[in-house]
Amino acid sequence: MSGPSVRDVRAFWEGNPVAAAAVPYEPGSPAFFEYFDRLREEHEPARLSRRLHEYDEFGARRVLDVGCGNGYVLSRYARAGAEVVGIDVTSTAVDLSRRRFALDRLAGRFLVGSAEELPFPTDAFDCVCSMGVLHHTPNTERAFGELRRVLRPGGLLIVMLYHRHSAVYWRLRLRSRRGGRAVEDLVNEVDGVGNPKGDVYTRAELRTLLDGLEDVRCSVAYLRGLPIGGRHFPPRAILRPFASRWGWNLYGKARKPVASP
Repeated sequence: MSGPSVRDVRAFWEGNPVAAAAVPYEPGSPAFFEYFDRLREEHEPARLSRRLHEYDEFGARRVLDVGCGNGYVLSRYARAGAEVVGIDVTSTAVDLSRRRFALDRLAGRFLVGSAEELPFPTDAFDCVCSMGVLHHTPNTERAFGELRRVLRPGGLLIVMLYHRHSAVYWRLRLRSRRGGRAVEDLVNEVDGVGNPKGDVYTRAELRTLLDGLEDVRCSVAYLRGLPIGGRHFPPRAILRPFASRWGWNLYGKARKPVASP
């Protein structure tokens, strides 16, 4: 039995924009973006985002976000003066990103397309990022190859995937054993029932995907307790020391080698 296609992935995310089900406001409204940003910064605090993305290092340089969602990351690069381009598999995401940029009076270019076949020339961008996206595309290895291709020599690649050695994955494995469902199906449903593709990776597997790049750095973050009575237990303050080992977000940063003369 073959796996999902890019068309299958597109169909799901067209109807289920990232985190939109958790936001009690009209998608594209100012209140929607404000609420979404607070939710995102609960699991990726602004200080972590600044350290990870190095926004201020890319003023007046070209930045591509593959799977731009609703433009959160790219808007931070744009505010720092970068020339930004966002691509997403869905027109819904592209429309939301354009709306965010219009509300914030920022300049950016957005288009619909697949991470597996980027419509850009080789060596086109100083920074390429893709956050929580590439584990959803049918051919993740091919998508990583495309990100490497469009990144200029010396440029920075930043990605986030889901982490296999995480508390979330362990809980899903326990549910799988108790309920008789495949753990792969439960991983898919982290992002909503009907999601056709999700996956988890170890640090070693991420390093393999980043093969051919240099100065590779991997890190882990975001550990949250179980929901009990409308709150999470244990509290995040108690879990914080363990997030760098058992968190759900697996980050990778690397540079494309500069060719020898």
